[in-house]
Parts: sequence; C-alpha cells; structure tokens
Amino acid sequence: MTLRKRLTSAAFWQIAARGVDRGLRFLASLLLTRLLTPDDFGLLAATMVVAGIVETISYLGTDQAVVQSHRSEDPRFLGTVWRVQLLRGLVIALCTLALAPVAAWYFADGAAMTMVALIAISPLCTGLENPWMFVLRKQLRFRAIALASIAGAVAQVGVSVGGAYLGFGAVSLALGFVAAAAVNTAAGWLLVPKRLQLGGDAEALIELRGFAVRAAGVPFLIMLANSAPSLILGRIAGLPVLGIYTLAQRLCSLPSEIALPIFGSVLTPAYAELRDDLPRVRRIWIKTTTGVSLLVMPIVAALVVLDEMLPRVLYGDKYAGAPGLISIIALAGLVSSVTSCCGPMLWGLGRPEFDRKTLIIRVVVIAVMSPIAAWQGGATMFATSILCSLSVGLVYCLHVSRRLVGARRREVARAMVPGAIAGGVTLALCALLKEICTRQELNPAWTVCGVLSIAGFAMIFSGLALKRGIVR
Repeated sequence: MTLRKRLTSAAFWQIAARGVDRGLRFLASLLLTRLLTPDDFGLLAATMVVAGIVETISYLGTDQAVVQSHRSEDPRFLGTVWRVQLLRGLVIALCTLALAPVAAWYFADGAAMTMVALIAISPLCTGLENPWMFVLRKQLRFRAIALASIAGAVAQVGVSVGGAYLGFGAVSLALGFVAAAAVNTAAGWLLVPKRLQLGGDAEALIELRGFAVRAAGVPFLIMLANSAPSLILGRIAGLPVLGIYTLAQRLCSLPSEIALPIFGSVLTPAYAELRDDLPRVRRIWIKTTTGVSLLVMPIVAALVVLDEMLPRVLYGDKYAGAPGLISIIALAGLVSSVTSCCGPMLWGLGRPEFDRKTLIIRVVVIAVMSPIAAWQGGATMFATSILCSLSVGLVYCLHVSRRLVGARRREVARAMVPGAIAGGVTLALCALLKEICTRQELNPAWTVCGVLSIAGFAMIFSGLALKRGIVR
C-alpha cells in the first residue's frame, strides 16, 4: 500500500474516532451542565493539573520512541517498553496521591483531595497499555487505535453522566476519566493480542533513554501552557470562573480537537518516513497549513459572531461568560491550530528542540502577562493574554519550520490566503444572519443553529475544494 493510501486510511479512522469521542462528550456536556455546577467543572480542571504536572515531568516518550525505532516490531524491545511505562505509571500514581493535600490547599477546596486521589488511579491503567498499539501507529494502521479510543469515550460518558445523575457531583467526572483510561487499555489488548518478551534488554533501555533526553521538557511545557487557566485563573478568580472558562474553551476547541490530533498522530510517522526527502516534507507541510487554516477559519468566524450567546443557549445563563470571552478563545484556537501544523513535522524530522523553544516562549509570555490580566480583567483579559502568548509562539514556530524545510516566506503567506477568504466570507454571512434574527426578535437558539449551519456548509465546501484540488 502506498504512503498516500496509508495516510488516507489512517486519517479516516482518526477522524471517525475523534468525531465520535468529541461528539459524545459534547452531548454529555449538555446533560452534565444541567446536573452539575460551574464549581464542579472548575474542580475537575484543577484536579487534572496535579496529575498533568507529575505525568509530564516524568515523560519518557515511549510511544514516540517506538515510532522512531528500527526495532519497533521486536517483542523483546516492546517488552522493555512495557516494563518501563508500567514502572512510570506506578510512580506517577504514588506522586499524584502524595500531592492531593497540596491541591486542596492551593485551590482552597477540600474536595480536591478526593478528586486527586481518584485521578491517581488513571496512570496505573495507562501504564498497562499495549505497546503493540504504538507499532500500529508507526505503520499508519489506526483501526484498532480508533476502536479503543471510541470504547474509552463511551465508558467515560456513561460513567460521568450516570454518576452525576446519582448525585456524585464532581466525583462523577473523575470516575469517568478513570473509566476511559481503563477501558482504552483493556480494548488495546483485546484488539491486538500479541505477546511481549519481558526479559532484560540493555540496548533497548539505552535507546529509550536517548529519546527521552532529546524530548525532555516538551510535554511539561505543553502542560504548563495548557494548564495556565487552572493554575492562574482558578487560583485568582476562583473555581466557578475556571469552570465557566473551561466549558467555553471546550466549545471553541471542539472542531480543532477533532482535526488537529489527527495531524499529530498520522503525520508524525509519515514525516519520519520522509525525513531524507525535504522537498516532499515541505510540500506536505504547506498543504497541511493550507488545509487546517481553510477548515478552521469558518467555525472561528461563527464563534466570533455568536460570542456569549453560544454558552447561554447550550448550557444556560449560569455558564455564560463575559462579553468577548468566546471570541478571544476562538481566535486563540485558530492560532493554536496553525501552530500545531509545525509540531508533527519537527518531531518527525527528529528536531523536537524547536518545538520546546516555541513552548518556552509561550510559557514565558503567559507567566508575565496572565496573572496581571486575570487579576485586573478576569476571564476575558486572561484569554487575551493566552492569545498573545500563542501568537508570539506562532511567529517563532513558522520561522524555524520554514528555514528547516527551505520554504520561502511567500509560500507560507500564500498558504494562509484561502483560509482568510473563507473566514471573511463566513464572518460576513454569519453577522448578517445574526442581525436579521435580532431585528426579527427570533429565539436565540434559532440564531445559533443558523450561524453554525453557515459555518458547517463553509467547512464542507472547503473540504471539497481541498479534495478536488481547487485549493492547493
């Protein structure tokens, strides 16, 4: 099978998995917001930070190491990978459990201790993950990976909604997260029941250590950047404000969360396979940037037009943020989407240090601007500081990526033009429809449906234009 066919198949299964996963979670959120409070969602976001800190500090990159290794199909090598990740999972669980009292003190909420203790079970489950799943990722065979992900999503939604209905409150969200990890791991072994050789392998340990050193710090920096709302906004403005911000962020990132991880999981092994053919890597990167901007721009335009009307209609008045919050988060999602086109290429070419530098820039800007912004302007100004950090990081990331593959500035700028046109047209149409609905005093729900429909049609048209080669 050719590389193009393998990429197409992998993208299909990833789109299916991410679509089902995020679709189920979105539907669940419509129910959970009726059963829970903003404080419950804020408590979960705060809890996940604790687990994220421990997990990313101890990141070894075993999955990426398998993708890069020439011994990826050696049962002895994979047995070493499994033993390493199992030990890491145990360490993460114990450290997370030890930090439970610290979380309760930092966020001034005793319930955080119980939540963190429950979340500590999750790394034990992921530590048992089947390393043969990493081999499938390298081979761009994503069917089993997609099915395992869907099974985990179903488990999470079922446990979370069921627990909330029974009155478990925020604990139901933590239980759902643990259930997803357990079911995903179990499904991986059921779908790919291959054996491992658990004997000692000094060469494998040396190889894993070498990759871990090269990738050190990147996941931790990602976690710091992504956890800024919990660490800063949750501490300064309180957990209810954090809950509202978190749900707003989920709404704005729904389209990109479906599409962007596909590029990371599918394109990274493809770039690794083509690392000696830089002209071809450059063409794929430019096309990816064009495609992402073209597909994301219309939904960003719709979110900017709807702004606080969207969470008010979907979740209720208690989840509506300050004016401008949705718009700024949507723009931040757009910048993040374009930046994410560079990461898979940098990792696939074996240059994760450039991704690390981009993240350092983001974290520094966040550390300087976000506390003041949250203190002075609440969630909206905090979101603005996040947008600024992402924009600065994007400039640097595009610069180093362009130089790495030998692309000209004109090529990169041209790649953004189709998305800008699609976004501008969608913005005008959505704004016109909203104005008409407001003058006719129609139910806001109809306005939301109409605006999102326009964005949906624009995304479909953009996808068809990409597929038929109208846009290159």
